[in-house]
Amino acid sequence: MSANIHYEVFLKKHQKSGWDLFRAVEDRAEAFELAKELRVGAEGSSVRISKESYDQTNEVFHSVSIFSEGPEKHKRKLREDNRMDPPCSSASDLYTLHARRTLGRALGPWLKRRQISVVELLHRPDLAEALAAGGFDRQHAIQKVAIAQAGSQECSVQHVVRRLTELADSATERLRKMDKTRTLPGFQKQGYAATYQAAQRHEEPAFALRHALAQALQPLNNWEDKFSFLAGCVSDALVEGKGCDASINMLDEFISETAALPHALDALVGGGNLGEKLNHITNILVGKASVESSVSANLLATAITSKRLPNTQSVLAARVFRELCGPRRLFPDDFDAEVILNRTLAARLTMVDQKLAPLDQLAEAFASRSARLLENEAIQTMLATCDKDASEEIRLLLQFEESIVGNHNKAKLASYLRAVVGAHKTRTWFAYGPDKPLSRIAKLAEAQRLVLNSGFNQGDKDELYTLLDRLCADVLSDINLWDKFEQQTNPPIEIAQSLMKICDGGIVTSGICSEDICVRVLKLLRSHQIKTALQNGDEKIVKTAREIGVMLERVKASVK
Repeated sequence: MSANIHYEVFLKKHQKSGWDLFRAVEDRAEAFELAKELRVGAEGSSVRISKESYDQTNEVFHSVSIFSEGPEKHKRKLREDNRMDPPCSSASDLYTLHARRTLGRALGPWLKRRQISVVELLHRPDLAEALAAGGFDRQHAIQKVAIAQAGSQECSVQHVVRRLTELADSATERLRKMDKTRTLPGFQKQGYAATYQAAQRHEEPAFALRHALAQALQPLNNWEDKFSFLAGCVSDALVEGKGCDASINMLDEFISETAALPHALDALVGGGNLGEKLNHITNILVGKASVESSVSANLLATAITSKRLPNTQSVLAARVFRELCGPRRLFPDDFDAEVILNRTLAARLTMVDQKLAPLDQLAEAFASRSARLLENEAIQTMLATCDKDASEEIRLLLQFEESIVGNHNKAKLASYLRAVVGAHKTRTWFAYGPDKPLSRIAKLAEAQRLVLNSGFNQGDKDELYTLLDRLCADVLSDINLWDKFEQQTNPPIEIAQSLMKICDGGIVTSGICSEDICVRVLKLLRSHQIKTALQNGDEKIVKTAREIGVMLERVKASVK
């Protein structure tokens, strides 16, 4: 099992409140420090820390409580005479959106095994009876809901269990009776548009239409086929046009509730890792068909281009944001692919309606994703591809800056860059590494220019700019490059011109190194040989001296 580990700090403010997730952090010591800070000045509160380990093989989180502090038991005094009914008091209440979501959470494992959604369960008597006959699954779900509701309403769990059981029995019986009357139209052979028109003649048209869709989904044994069928119904409704908006709203409800099931959406998009899944999900979200996606996914993407499925888009966007803000890496073994996909996802999500993907939420999500990429393990994995080439390490880190979001993340990346530039091995590589000395020095000058054009904050820019210049100066000192230049047998004017071209051509860093070259050039120009040639009016020397002067002025003007 390969696991990504983080720590979740929970806070319970007082005895009537529930446990709320305060913050998730990656460092164990930080989690303990945060928990202790929350307890300061809040004697009635409690805190606990859970260690969350993600099992990538089985795609599940393993949670272990490792710390708790505060009152051990927050018990509420229940009123013995409290017999309040649960929020759902009649069978029809189960069809509301809130009730369906509660049922989805409570019956999650059973629904997953049957490969159905809650809306199908509520409109198919065979499923309702199978659930009732199963006994354990339904009773376990009722108990989970009852415990939560009894706590919020301050009444006994037994009372809520009894009322919810009666409600479930009533809903099952109601569904059985409606099905036996045979007044429900069922799904019409002419297609979805005809089914919608037939349902309008029933006394409960919305229920009749949902029942027809649920019955039509019954023979489909996998999620891909169900998505294909529902997407096809959208096309049918758009072509027919009669009652288009109302009929598509119903399809949007079915598709969105199915897409809200993580295992159903995963089955639709496929993909061996999170990166591939998010790539396909965002394609569907923006209505883009792809040769890499399944036929069902492309059909749904085409249906979304109608701009009539807002709930489905909302569910897809919520899944994308949840995963982007989560702890899992998109491509755990491929850093470059993850960086590229981050850019792709950001570009796609900016195409989505801002109601679904607000800019501030986008910034927060990609700042969170950038933080995952800046973990020490990820950075070391990226640098390991450079094969100890210091110039490549610096280039990659500067290139990576364009792909991350958030001032805090950019400051963290700057710290990695400072460490690489200041390392002794980096100085050794630039002094004695492969290629010619000037080629190695030119890479430092290019890195300095990239720093100036980067998105680092000004303080980090100034520091990195200076560090690169100092590194360049140290390397030149180690190899005595300019002393070797001046010791050549060439005329002093040619040496001065060569040095100035190196400086003016941006081959050395700006700052200490460029100033050193300017000083050396001026010293050469004051030599007796050049002074004499200038006094004698040697045209070639005069012309060269003027060119050097122009380059000197240009270098001085460009100094930061």
